[in-house]
Amino acid sequence: MCRRHVSAIKKEPDTLFLNQENEISFCKDLQSYVHRDPFINIFLGRTFLSHKMVGTVGVDKLAGRIIGSASRASFIEKTVFMNRLKEEMCPPKPTKQIAKTMDKLKNVRGGSVALNTGYHIPLVGFGTYKVEGNQVLPAIDAALTAGYRMFDTAKYYHNEKELGDAFKILLPKHNLTRQDIFITAKFFPEMDDCLIGSHKLIDESLELLDTNYIDMYLVHYPKPKIALDDDVKNAERRKLTYQAFEEAKDAGKIRSIGVSNYEIFHLEELKSYAKYQPCANQVEFHPHFTRSKIHAYCRDNGIFFQAFSSLARQAPELIEDPVVVEMAKKHDTTVPLILLAWALCQGVGIVPKSATPARVTENFKVIDVVLTPDEIKSLADLNRNKDYIRCTGWLVK
Repeated sequence: MCRRHVSAIKKEPDTLFLNQENEISFCKDLQSYVHRDPFINIFLGRTFLSHKMVGTVGVDKLAGRIIGSASRASFIEKTVFMNRLKEEMCPPKPTKQIAKTMDKLKNVRGGSVALNTGYHIPLVGFGTYKVEGNQVLPAIDAALTAGYRMFDTAKYYHNEKELGDAFKILLPKHNLTRQDIFITAKFFPEMDDCLIGSHKLIDESLELLDTNYIDMYLVHYPKPKIALDDDVKNAERRKLTYQAFEEAKDAGKIRSIGVSNYEIFHLEELKSYAKYQPCANQVEFHPHFTRSKIHAYCRDNGIFFQAFSSLARQAPELIEDPVVVEMAKKHDTTVPLILLAWALCQGVGIVPKSATPARVTENFKVIDVVLTPDEIKSLADLNRNKDYIRCTGWLVK
């Protein structure tokens, strides 16, 4: 026990001890006794001693005299002493620091959502698909300047190394730290040795992105890229991939685990074996493909719903639709921003992508576009159940 606790005890009236030497001796002996006595451990809120340790408990004469002396002390003196002892031997867990870290992204521009893991994810993210090589640095610089704090990548994008290098250069430039940004990564399940292969890919992401944790890792698709939709091994492959994510989460390498392109039956399947339910599901979502059933399912089950391809890859059928064009004119903005705002105003996450710095900056202006419930409905009424991306998870068994 340190001297500051000894001093605190000495300040109490009617001190128990005649001199400082006896006082320090008492503290040392009682601390030693507490380590051996399971009943005092219970009093202090500590866990039970092991069976082997309990077997060694035996109050020797010196400890007996010490405890006897303590019993004759006033209740106040003993309470003060035990409180100091508890503070010294059972320091509180650093919950405040954890909460502070978790809340760093709570108040980002554009808003955030608390995942079912407690961590906050910005609603507006920067998608990095087809942002490669020398395009990465200027695009990320523009994104950080504009206000993006969430960055979405994948093994399929082949840009983790460039992103890691860019963050290493640009975060200090913008007076930011790793905790000020949210990184999402993802990969397809492996065809063979899914558990081992997944761990290797996770470790590779950590190395390439030059970070010791990934904020959110997604199973990119409910099957390996080259597997057939009806391959009987698909279910087991995605299960092993997800279990690797859970193990990585327990090891502190991943903070939140999610999925992408999963349908309701895939999510129901997860419930049968998942230790941690998915925090998010990322799917194609725009007025021509409103996904109302799975959107409602995710909302009802506490799964963050995040959209990709919000612009339907600039499909003329949607971009040039009179309803969309007229709404853009009404809000004195652009069609892309109307389509992005349609998702954002519903609390759906978005990850617009561009390799052009000016476009990156323009897309973030979506946070200033506010659509009314009637406008959201009028765009939803354009639904055709039409997908424009080669991601047909509903076909995967």
